[in-house]
Amino acid sequence: MKKFLFVLLATMSLISCEDTQTNEVALQAKVDDRLYISADARAALNDDGTLTIQGFNDEESMTLQLSRLGEGNFAISEGTRNYAVYEDIGGNIYTTKPNGEGVVSISEINETNKTLSGVFNFNAFLPGIDTIYVSKGIFYNISYSSGDIGDPTNAGLFSARVDDNPFIPVIVSSRNTGNTIITSGSTANATIVISVTANVEPGEYTLPRGGFAAKYQGLNGPEDTTNGLVTILEHNIAEKTIKGTFSFITNRTEITEGQFDVAY
Repeated sequence: MKKFLFVLLATMSLISCEDTQTNEVALQAKVDDRLYISADARAALNDDGTLTIQGFNDEESMTLQLSRLGEGNFAISEGTRNYAVYEDIGGNIYTTKPNGEGVVSISEINETNKTLSGVFNFNAFLPGIDTIYVSKGIFYNISYSSGDIGDPTNAGLFSARVDDNPFIPVIVSSRNTGNTIITSGSTANATIVISVTANVEPGEYTLPRGGFAAKYQGLNGPEDTTNGLVTILEHNIAEKTIKGTFSFITNRTEITEGQFDVAY
């Protein structure tokens, strides 16, 4: 009954969105108190019957994953196939899995033009570190087609040692912002973010360096990186894959034996 009331109240509040700036095609929402607007949006009917709706700009992305294509309400809660993911400018991944709640409501599907529209809201977590509240979300006239959109929380392989303790993330993301490739891994209480230039070539890059960065954030918040090394082993721009290693030192922590092999 509690979850039913949550879905009902969330749907009613979404219908009365006044902070909207919709254009011909749009996906936007309030992230805490800030308006997020996608530069482009798309949807895919995946091979397993699920539906992925995604909006993105040069700095952020937002993904809604639903159990099927159809009009109606889709509750985001533990035990369902529905979830939402938000990636911020720093490469941090906020996800509703497993304990977030929310609702996505598809109000209209145009089967002739293959477009869909609706509203959404949810709360999501950067595991062990932060929580965001996404409200007054709307997607309008977004085209859908067959074909998979990759899971933004599973970009590939990422690992390291933090003060000689294994760092094995549960969330791995990577994306190209146009100028920078941002790759991150998050455990239940910490995040490592590696940033390199979008056209980076194989080689060794010492830190600090323009266009390159390595960041660590744990339970005590972000830490200042003093020096480090990022080595790019392979970068296939056509296939959008990148592989490398890293190590760096912050004012409180030493990160060693870092490696990643991801698609962005």
